[in-house]
Formats: sequence, structure tokens, C-alpha cells
Amino acid sequence: MVGKKEEAARQAVRAAFDTWSGRVPVRSPPSRRGRARNWSQSSVRTEFSTTVFSAEPEEWVQYLTLPPAERYEPDLRVRLHRHRAMKLVAFEAENDESGWLAGILDEGLRAVRQRLESKPNVLAAFEDLLFGSMQGPNQTINVLLSVRVPSDGTRESAHESENQGPDVRVVLHSRLAHFVQETVHGGTWLPADQRVGVYWPLISRLAAELAYPAAPLDRFAAKIDVFAKLTYVTLSVLYEGRRTGVLIRSPAGQIYENQIAESLGIPAARLEEEHAYFRLLSALGFMSRGEPYASYASEAKIATREYLDDLYLRLSLSGAMPEIPVAMQPMPFERKGREVKTPKPKLGAYGVQSVEDLDGWKTVVGPFADLGFTLLRQLGIGEFGRVYEVLNDHNPRYPAHLALKVDRIQGKKKNAILQAEQAMVVGRDLAPAVHLIRLYDSGKLRGERYTYHVLQLVEGDTLDNLIGVTGTEHASVSRPPPRRSVSEGEEEYARAVSQPGSQLWRRQRIALPFTHPLSPAMVLDLMSSILLCLVEVHSMNYAINDLKNGNLMMSRRGQLKGIDLDSYAPVHSTKDKVTDFMFLAVSLVLLLSSAGGRLNVPVVPWEELIRDEKRLREGLMRAWPFGDVEVLSEGRVCHEELLRTLVDLVLRSRQLVYAKEPALFVADVARLVSIKRRLLPEEMVID
Repeated sequence: MVGKKEEAARQAVRAAFDTWSGRVPVRSPPSRRGRARNWSQSSVRTEFSTTVFSAEPEEWVQYLTLPPAERYEPDLRVRLHRHRAMKLVAFEAENDESGWLAGILDEGLRAVRQRLESKPNVLAAFEDLLFGSMQGPNQTINVLLSVRVPSDGTRESAHESENQGPDVRVVLHSRLAHFVQETVHGGTWLPADQRVGVYWPLISRLAAELAYPAAPLDRFAAKIDVFAKLTYVTLSVLYEGRRTGVLIRSPAGQIYENQIAESLGIPAARLEEEHAYFRLLSALGFMSRGEPYASYASEAKIATREYLDDLYLRLSLSGAMPEIPVAMQPMPFERKGREVKTPKPKLGAYGVQSVEDLDGWKTVVGPFADLGFTLLRQLGIGEFGRVYEVLNDHNPRYPAHLALKVDRIQGKKKNAILQAEQAMVVGRDLAPAVHLIRLYDSGKLRGERYTYHVLQLVEGDTLDNLIGVTGTEHASVSRPPPRRSVSEGEEEYARAVSQPGSQLWRRQRIALPFTHPLSPAMVLDLMSSILLCLVEVHSMNYAINDLKNGNLMMSRRGQLKGIDLDSYAPVHSTKDKVTDFMFLAVSLVLLLSSAGGRLNVPVVPWEELIRDEKRLREGLMRAWPFGDVEVLSEGRVCHEELLRTLVDLVLRSRQLVYAKEPALFVADVARLVSIKRRLLPEEMVID
């Protein structure tokens, strides 16, 4: 009997920790600083566009297809009442059976607030999590329990709107709630300062769901905002501070870490070494000083974004991603002491496709090994160099696996070094951008005519390969100087689009398309990701300059990232955004006319489609089945509303309306996002 209770406790703790751990499987033995990486590929094909940060697609699809009667524990329901002005959160049990749940939620929230009283700045941040997202002075929502929910909790609503209505439900994992109840009230007395550590997984999940805004334009950015602030609060709940770089556990932190260590089967002393979430807490340990959150927010969001990048999962697009081709799979590696052993590169394996690739690998493998980077595979080639996946023993602050972009020096070495320094400035400026890859470092190989960039690794493929337009896009564009006139930008655009042949090298890469034609809803998922990326870059006063599907990477978990930061440059005036919008028009038309996979329909060249509204309408009608929209959305979206929005986005980009009216661009992006969310009768689930 005791064994069964202990096993139930372990399962409950694991359920509590699933969101933070993500249960990302490890491909091979990690390095001592290794971040777990997901190499599994789901075959789940679904229309659900839900984005989550825990579990796997199969589990979420199973959960989302369950009717309410099968999701939740019967006769267990608590009403949560929030009052902003009074800073009041009250829990009302709907029946006698629910009294215990209302009790532990109330006790836990009081315990956390009491724990934070000595740090008023942290308490203020916690109160903002509880009340900051409210649309009105008060609100009532339902709290339910489920044994089927794949994470420790989620928030659900029948539809997404700016006003959080009475249909909003916070669903907590049953095992977690029962574990807290049994641990606190099961007969073994715990001091108050330790009980906080038992309550925290439950209360932190509740606070996260209350904090998430009702209808954010950018769900990933909103998730990062909430998670970063919650991490700031977590550090003061579980730790007393940091000494000589080590977090000092409070009694609450000690019991919390011990529970997690037992559930994962690793010693508590090795949590930071072996688990990404505790490395995140350690990296942000300086926030335990409790200064105002605003003074930490930028660094907190950057670190949080990197952590959440590994967990991000968009159900619809991840299910369409192809497997990694056998010839593109990375080398196995083995550690022997401080050495890393790998096989030799060879043609037809590890991304090496030609003798030139093999020679390029042999040229740089030694110098990079001296720097602490072990080459594992070639990811791709460019006009001036190659990109590799590497194992990192160079810098403990970087992830264990990175992408290394190697470029041949063109012209004088001094200019190359200046360009590398400029790239680092751009990388630092754009580090907070959630839809771009991170640039960690840049330099020049000693004794070789190569510069290199150390980049975040995104396991996936570029959008041009996935939608089948590889080699048809415009020629690459370098970072331009500030433009003196709009006509300069138009001339750059004309030169680039007149040279698609220079991109034929892209067709030589080993690549697979999406596993099936994308549905209208999935195409809109992709479009909105591209648009939100550009909105974000422009909001940071930068321009992309080389926007195209070939410079957008889709991860195997369905996340879109802008890559190739070599072209990004500060915006000095609206003239510097000209090519972004002109190239955007081309990218959107190529996406709309290709991703649906209607191969039996002749596709009109994009050059003709973007000339005027009549041709664009006719071309989109032929390439994409808009007639399904009204049926698909059950009348929530009409054919003309969607077509009008798409036409506006393309033509207003091409005609430079958005360059002059950036607020209109954001408004039109919001129009598309609204249509996307109304297209399917899908409830909104925030994990």
C-alpha cells in the first residue's frame, strides 16, 4: 500500500513538472551542459492550431477531441472570483465534494502571498500576474480538475475574444491537486515555510493561466511575458538569494527540488546540470535580489524565450513536417573524458553532398575543434559558405547544440572583421526578438579566410523547401546603407527579383516538402507567423531587407523563425522599410499559390499577380479553394472577408502603403489573425 502511495506521489509530482520539463526526449547522451532536444517526429495530422509548451501532439489531440463530460472530474468545480481594486481572489466550492479543492487553493495563495511580503517588488509582480490581464473590475471563472490534461494545467474557453466571459475554465491536473491535498493534510505535519514549496506548482499554474491575456495578437510573445514574470516570482518563492553563483534554497525550495529530483530519478544536486528549467533559474538567479521587475524584464524575456523555444509545439504545422532525410542526420558522438569522438565525414551522409562539401568540412573541422566546436553535420550551403550543426564545448552560456555559419572572406580581411563586429551589434539589438534566431557570437578563423557566426540551432527546414518554391525567389540581398530615397529601395528590389537564377544552388540541397498539402487554416497559421515576425522586427526599429521564404525556418515542432541576420539593418526612415514590404508581397503570393498543393491548377507567375487587384483576386481564386471557407467556419468567416484581407495585405505591401502607414499594417495583421481564429470551431486552449 505504501508503495502505491509513493508511486502516486511520484506521478503527481511529475504531472506538476511536465510543463516546465516539457518531456523532450534526448537523442543521444547530452554534454554536461546539454539541453534536451526533441528528435522525434509526430505523424499526427490535425487541424488544431493550438500552441502548447508541454507533452506531445498525440496527447493534446486526444485531449482536445474529448467531450467535456469525459475531460473533467465530475462533481468537482470551484468558482474563482477576482476583484481588481480590492486585490481579492476568492474560491467558492459549488458543492460539498469540491470544498477541499477550494480550501487548498485558498491556503496555497495565502501562503505564497505571505512568503513574498518581505519583498514588495516581487509581491507586486505576483499581484500583476493575478489581476493584470483582467478586462473589467471583477471576473468569475470556473476551476476544474482533469486526469486527462497533458500538462499540469491549462486554460480553456469556447472561443477567443477580448472579453473573458463566463465560459473560461482553468483546468488543473487531478494528480497534482490531490497530491497537494494529501501532502499538506494527510497527517504528516509540515512547517509553513515548507508547505509553500508543496503549494507552488499548483499556485504558479493558476497564476500563469490567470495572467495570460484573453486574445493576444502574438500568443508566443504573450507566453514569454507571463513565463518570464512568473520565473522572477519563482526565484523569490523558492530561494533566499544567490551566493558565489549558486542559488540558496529556502525551505520551500528544498522540498520543491527534492520532489522534482525524486520524480525525475536524479539527485537534487544535479538538477541544474541535467535539467533546462533549473539552468534557467540559475541563469536568472540575479533576479532573486528582488529589485523591481522592470529592471530585469529584458534579460528575463531573452532567457525565457530560449527555454520556451525548445518546448514550443504548434499542433497543426508540426504534424505536416517531414522526417529528417537519412543523408541529413547528424553524426553520433561519444565522450571520452574531455574528448568528443565522432566518425569521419563522408559523401552521402551527415549532409555532405559533394566533394566540395567534404573539402570544406576538412578545412574548418580542425580550427573549430580548437575553439571547442565539434562538427556533427552540414545543414546547408549558401552563396558564400556553409552552415553546420556543432556540439558546443566552447561556452557554457550557449546551448549544447548550435548552428555555425561559415562564410568565405570576400575582399579585404579588415572589412570582414568589421562586418563580423557589425553582425554582433545587430545580434545584440535583436536578441529580444522572439521570431528570430539568436546570434551568440561572431569571429574569424585563425589562419583561414573564413568568418563565422555562432547561431541558435533550429531543427527543421526553410519555408521555400517546404512549400516547393526553392530557387524561384529573388537573389540574396546584403545589408544596405541608409537609403536616400524610396526609388533606391525600388531599384534594389528590381535588381534582386530579376536574378532568380542566382538562387538555383538552393535546389541542390537535400530537402523534403510538407508531408501533405496545407489546409486553409494551416496556410493562415503560416501567414500570420511571417507577418508577426515582420511586425516585431519593425517595432524594434530594424528592417529585414532580404525577406523571403528561403530565409524563414520552420522547426519540426511548428515554429517559424527568421534566419540569416546578415541583411538586417537599423531603420533610419520609412525609406528603409521599402524592400521589406515589396519582398513581403512576393513571399505571401508564393505561399498562397503553393502551400495548398493544388498541383492540377496552373499557377500564375507572381509577377503578374501583384500588378493589380483583378489579377491578384483571380490568381488566388485559382490557386486556393476559398469556397470552402464559409462551410469550414460554420458561417463565422465569409469568402469575401478573407479574400479582401489577403488582397489588401499583398497590394498594400507592394504599393508601399504600409511603409507610410505602419499602424495600418499592424491593423491588417490583426484582421488576418482574427479571421484565422474564427475559421475553425476550435476552442482556445492556453497551456
